Amino acid sequence: MVKVVMLLILLAVLTLGIIWVTEKSPPKDLTDDLLVSNSLAIPQPETLGASTTLTRRSSNWKPYSDKVMGFQIQYPDGITAKKENNGSLTISKDGLFITISSETLPGKDTVNTIAEQDINQKINIMGDNFKLLETISPVSIGSITGITYTTAEDSKEITYFYVPKTLSYLLITNSTDTSDDKLISTSDDIIYSLELLEK
Repeated sequence: MVKVVMLLILLAVLTLGIIWVTEKSPPKDLTDDLLVSNSLAIPQPETLGASTTLTRRSSNWKPYSDKVMGFQIQYPDGITAKKENNGSLTISKDGLFITISSETLPGKDTVNTIAEQDINQKINIMGDNFKLLETISPVSIGSITGITYTTAEDSKEITYFYVPKTLSYLLITNSTDTSDDKLISTSDDIIYSLELLEK
């Protein structure tokens, strides 16, 4: 009988202890669960040029507007922006090389399917001379969300950006020399300055 009473007292103390600890814990914020589940379900786009701030672009950065392709971009002094015969834009300097072209979005294709097709085509044509270094992932360029991936083609590292528009997309190819961190940073800053023009 004494053992039963002692056991009941012990259970009562234990129950009261659990209730006291639970009451002392701060209430759980349900938005924490939503944030965690959202971050797992939807990958957040990488922000290109995350280290870049607009203040880094001093007054020697020149704007370039292309009304036909529908974008504006900025680039520093000492770098050349040239419109090619095929309509694309080349931004270059020793070791820095960016091209921007406007491509039609066929049918109901998205930039993701176009990028996948481009990768498959390169694999078929280049074989062992092609390697996918970074898979397709979302990227934020200013207020625009596009996709990007990086390849090694004939041992040259190239990063591709697909920026969707209404019935077309901008294809940005960055084949800047990756051994020069300053050039890579500048090329990222140039691409990150891209803005679409309202039609």
